[in-house]
Amino acid sequence: MKRFFVLLVALALCRADAAMIFHDDFEQASTASPPPGWTMWGADQYKKPANYTRDTTQAHGGQASFRIHHPAGTGGYIVSSPARALRPQAATQLTLKFWARAEQPGPAQFRWTAYRDLQPFVEAPSPGMFKFEAGGEWREFTYTVREGLDLFADQSRYLLLTFAAATDTKDERTLWIDDVRVTEEPDPQPVHLINDETVPHAALEHRLQPGERLEFSVDATRRLRRATQEVGGVSFHRVCGWTGQPFNRQGDYTLAPALESAIRDLHMPMTRIYAVGDEPFGVERSLDKVAELCRRVGMPQEKCVVEFERQGAETMLTPETWARGVAYSLRSGYKFHHWEIANEPYTSLWGHGQAFPTADAFSEHFKDVARAIRAVDPQAQLGVDIHPTNVKWGNYLLKQLAGHYDFVAPHYYCGANLHQLPFEEIALTENYRLLDRALRAQALLRAYNPGRDVYLYDTEWGMICHTPGGKVADEEPRNANIIGTLHRAVRLIYYAREDILRGASSWQMLNKLRAPGFGILAQEAPEQRFMLYWLYYYFNRHVGEWALATDGTAPFHQPKLAADRAQFSGPLTPVLATLSKDERELYLVIANGSWTRSVPCRVQLRNFVAARATGVLLSSDQLDGPPLLDKKEDAVTNFPLAYAGDEVTCTLPAHAVLFVTLQNGK
Repeated sequence: MKRFFVLLVALALCRADAAMIFHDDFEQASTASPPPGWTMWGADQYKKPANYTRDTTQAHGGQASFRIHHPAGTGGYIVSSPARALRPQAATQLTLKFWARAEQPGPAQFRWTAYRDLQPFVEAPSPGMFKFEAGGEWREFTYTVREGLDLFADQSRYLLLTFAAATDTKDERTLWIDDVRVTEEPDPQPVHLINDETVPHAALEHRLQPGERLEFSVDATRRLRRATQEVGGVSFHRVCGWTGQPFNRQGDYTLAPALESAIRDLHMPMTRIYAVGDEPFGVERSLDKVAELCRRVGMPQEKCVVEFERQGAETMLTPETWARGVAYSLRSGYKFHHWEIANEPYTSLWGHGQAFPTADAFSEHFKDVARAIRAVDPQAQLGVDIHPTNVKWGNYLLKQLAGHYDFVAPHYYCGANLHQLPFEEIALTENYRLLDRALRAQALLRAYNPGRDVYLYDTEWGMICHTPGGKVADEEPRNANIIGTLHRAVRLIYYAREDILRGASSWQMLNKLRAPGFGILAQEAPEQRFMLYWLYYYFNRHVGEWALATDGTAPFHQPKLAADRAQFSGPLTPVLATLSKDERELYLVIANGSWTRSVPCRVQLRNFVAARATGVLLSSDQLDGPPLLDKKEDAVTNFPLAYAGDEVTCTLPAHAVLFVTLQNGK
């Protein structure tokens, strides 16, 4: 009884320490739209004052509320004014409460918008985005975030309250909110994570110094390390993919011979297939089909990452199902040994999957599945998907699951707006920023797993841009034309050259013509190829056994638009130099990330004499050109090189990727 009394006293003290740090009941009389203390946010075309008004005809308490209207086909939202920004403190928790109702019942959204600085605005990781169902009656909603678990106070230094009346741009909805209040109190059980921004981590190596020209030497005897050859993979969707390939739901193999041959010609070093346990013919027969696909397209099974969980994460598979599938794979003589336990389990952040409502729920599921798999295959390599920026679904999971995973799949998608950012920012700056994030994740892995060999394996990446008109990445041609191609080319150069991850498999192999944004191949046009296809086709032929040092200079790009990108300057023309295993060929991959500037290039060869030099150029002059090519020659041309034994020269055209093969004359 005494212990119970002490607990009650402790709880009462915590409540007493709670302080109101934000309150708005919209009772202040004003004709301003939006009401005082609130600011329209997002794209300028959606900043319509008439959509954000103080309403005296609807109120939860008092005489007024805040009316937020979302017309169909728009993307506007509202934030609490920066002058009222919340300042999180260490070891505290913030609790938001508000009342809401909607004229058209359906999902609305609240999120914490975070900034490191406000003058100028510098974005920070957001502690959360929450979908809530607003109906015809007033209802209270509550959301709590904890410093050290959902955010770091020295990172997400300013928080703005953010409301959107609809979660789908196509929907029309009118939302009213009222009695908005935020309290702050000491966290009764503070969590102590390692801040990924303060943990010591390797800086991104560019291998070139700033200069006016691209001039560098390559010494065939100066080997940095083995090149990471497994980065040139492309992920499949499912066994029964959304396009109806490679199998249909009756289990028939449906991949056209021309596409099967085209995939084989990619020389893929790895791939990944998810939701294998979510097919109509059971996990065992599904594994048979994954094995058959690998055989048909020449994909080594040991380089195929397999994931079982149900797509959408509405329900989870049992650990016994996982163990049964892995045991069946072993009995069948299959060589699958990379098992990714759940694809993006954090979809509850957006109000979707219900199988893993919290990071702790997923953590327990992962541990149960890991134990079941290791009981039947102690050599299995187990992977966990983490959110690359969300603290709870990233950093926290790395700590909670330390010792249980072998690899981590962060899915380093780029979210750049392809119609607002300059070409150079998309091709270069966004990559340098994401690569730095990967290096920080690598440092966290080591900190949480001392003495264990754990690694990053990016099983799904690309660009998830949202563009005008509500168009998603799958529908955006710029995602897969020359813009998306240069972005991916720069990433591949660094992924292959630097010691950042073990492998990478981008999204996605099979597509439909109506959704070309991740275009590689489409069954509707089996004889045609998307531009991205040729990037992977040539890249995988130009990654040798050994990554070589490049000493010299290149023009650098300095970001100008956003303060949080300023630190991520780097070469306009990043270079990958590798040597074949037999030392007979030296390969160069050079990307020019400028839209307008061609760059003179001079390569000095050492301990290697080029008897023959061939070049292939991948480029297009159309910012809005179609990703699907009528013919290969629309983007791929032979490129002349001047060479004389130990020197190669050329002028690298703007917005292009050059693939060079040098044959040793010794």
